[in-house]
Parts: sequence; structure tokens; C-alpha cells
Amino acid sequence: MGPFALFLAALAFFHTSEFCLAAVYNPRELGWRSWLFSKPYCVAMLSACLEHVAELRWAPFLKQAAVSALGLAAVVAGELLRKTAMVTAAHNFTHLIQTERRPQHTLITSGVYRHMRHPGYAGWMLWAVGTQLLLCNPLCTAGFAAATWSFFAARIPYEDHLLALFFGARHERYRASVPSGIPMVP
Repeated sequence: MGPFALFLAALAFFHTSEFCLAAVYNPRELGWRSWLFSKPYCVAMLSACLEHVAELRWAPFLKQAAVSALGLAAVVAGELLRKTAMVTAAHNFTHLIQTERRPQHTLITSGVYRHMRHPGYAGWMLWAVGTQLLLCNPLCTAGFAAATWSFFAARIPYEDHLLALFFGARHERYRASVPSGIPMVP
């Protein structure tokens, strides 16, 4: 199977598994948004496809098997990290940031959450950048890395603020002792 077919398989698996896990752990919130498609995301993935095709045509020397293999490893590792986070958090993991604490909402600090506060985000970032390495897309690799980092650099402080409101000192101690999982984001 070539890199582009693996890329398409990675997209299909990611979105289907996200929807299925949302159906298992948060069926009341299940809807179109559970597939995790947005206009910016679709534009980014279309850009990745266009870059890949253009470089195959005009710069095939950029397509290196070793880089593609590294990308596949990153895609698999990112998937495993994100799905482990989702299963560990179970009903506490939602695709939308919760602005009000639900009665069953608990602070998860076990499993993969012992090592990073936001393993789902770290896994998705690794997966997203990995998809571009898989395709050997230098422009989209840099763009995806910058865009995902920027997104999470803004999202994590907001989410941590809400978690501090929900769980108080317990979350503050956890936040002080466990990194976010995203490079250079406290």
C-alpha cells in the first residue's frame, strides 16, 4: 500500500473511530460534529492532497521512503495515544470543551494522564503532523505543526482554567506536576 492510500486509510480510521468512541462514551452528545470535520480541517487535508500530487509531478525527489515510514509511525503512535486517552477518560472525554461541570465529571489523573494532562491533544497533534510526514509534504508538515501547536496553545489554558474551576486545588496540584503534553505549552 502506497503512502497516499495509507493516508486515506488513516483519515478513515481516525474519523470512524472518533465517532464510534463518542457513541460509546457520550451517546447523548453524538451528532455530525462527532465526526470531527470542520471547514478549516477539510481545507487543510485538501491542501495536503494537492501538495502531495504537485510534488509527485514536479519534485518527486522530495518523496523519501524513510520519511514516509517515520510518518506512518507517528500516525500510529498518535492514534494509540489519543484513543488510549479517550478510553481512559471514558465519559469524561468529550469533543467539545465543557463549560459546566456535569455531575458524573471526574478529574482523570491515572493511566496515560499520569504522564500528560492532555494526551488526546498530544496524540492528535502527533497524528496530524504524522499524516504529512507520511505523504512527505514539507510545506504541510510545517503548516500542520504550526497550526496544531497554535490551536492547542490557546485551547489548553482555557480548558485548564475551566478544570481549575471544576476541581479546585486538586486540579492545580495536578497541573503543577504534570506537563500538558504539547511542547512549550505549560
